[in-house]
Amino acid sequence: MNPRSEPTRRHLQRYRQRLSHLEEAGRLRTERTVDSFPDGTCEIQGRRLVNFGGNDYLNLAHEVWQCPDFQAVVNQQLGATASALVSGRSRWHGALEAELAVFEGTESALLFPTGYAANLGVLSGLVEKGDAVFCDRDNHASIIDACQSCDGRMLVYRRDRLEALSESLQRRQGEYERLYVVTDGVYSMDGNIASLQELCDVAERFGAAVIVDEAHGTGVLGDYGRGASDFCNVEERVLVRIGTMSKAMGGLGGFAVADRTTIALLRNTARTQFFSTALPPAICAAMRESLRVIRSQPERRHRLAELTLFAHREIEILELKSVGVGVAPIIPILPPNGISAVALSGRLSEAGFFVPAIRPPTVPDGTDRLRMSLTVQHTFEQIRAALQIVSAVSQQK
Repeated sequence: MNPRSEPTRRHLQRYRQRLSHLEEAGRLRTERTVDSFPDGTCEIQGRRLVNFGGNDYLNLAHEVWQCPDFQAVVNQQLGATASALVSGRSRWHGALEAELAVFEGTESALLFPTGYAANLGVLSGLVEKGDAVFCDRDNHASIIDACQSCDGRMLVYRRDRLEALSESLQRRQGEYERLYVVTDGVYSMDGNIASLQELCDVAERFGAAVIVDEAHGTGVLGDYGRGASDFCNVEERVLVRIGTMSKAMGGLGGFAVADRTTIALLRNTARTQFFSTALPPAICAAMRESLRVIRSQPERRHRLAELTLFAHREIEILELKSVGVGVAPIIPILPPNGISAVALSGRLSEAGFFVPAIRPPTVPDGTDRLRMSLTVQHTFEQIRAALQIVSAVSQQK
């Protein structure tokens, strides 16, 4: 092996220092290999655990690959071979975009390689120099990154202080060409839903357009399973809804849905869309099957809602601490004083449950938590058993 150059050695020394600082702060992350199974379990380091760590809310990741269309397309090709702008947009991509628009009740839809890319593409494609975008401080990292990288000015607001957002919008109404307010529909670390009715009221008062990321709501919430906007009855008041197909839909990819004009503009301005290789056609075939299941089997999300309500009731009965009482299948649990979230996650693992610990910078300092994600494969007994272990640890400390 050739000796490293002096600049490389200096860089590596700095990287080691940064890793050391992360370790000292308890924020060093290491790789974990997890194999998940259709019965709601997973295997980690040779042990079979009840899997409360995934986002496959409707269990579709383990089902839709069996549909005939997926099998037929994957036997023809694997990758799309090019960007959608060149030759990567197959008839399967076109069919999925059309069906997404119908499912979401909009005029048009646009596919992206991931949900992260969808947020980056939509915000950078729409927000121009001279615009301002108001971003909830608790938004997902992909939204924050998108707001920071777009050509407009990013301003931060707090979801629990919408009066302050209203005042800020009023002050800046004449200062910028266009105003945008962007929010998660479901906050991924606490399961709560944004106050979309009130948010739309505030935005409309000052001519701002609302953009909602429905990553954790698609397939799960609302009369039609379209997410938080559906649940809050504000779909017609939202300019663009952004979603991912990697959670309740069980696959891969992101999308944006809106009117024809907005989607046509994004086809020409969303760089993460036309500078990325398109989704594999077989994934598009599988995601069409996911949409079919979501439309035809509402009992799945009803079951999920029952499990979610049960989990929150058990947390109350056991007198555990939580930071959310939402209707989304994300159950946050704060560890008792004197024990870390990582240690508590380890105790659960020893008992046969995978419940990941969430630490800063994913959540604010001092709010480390367990994040229990529910799926239709979980049982009331499994949920109760996991929560009882947390309660037992709390009483032992």
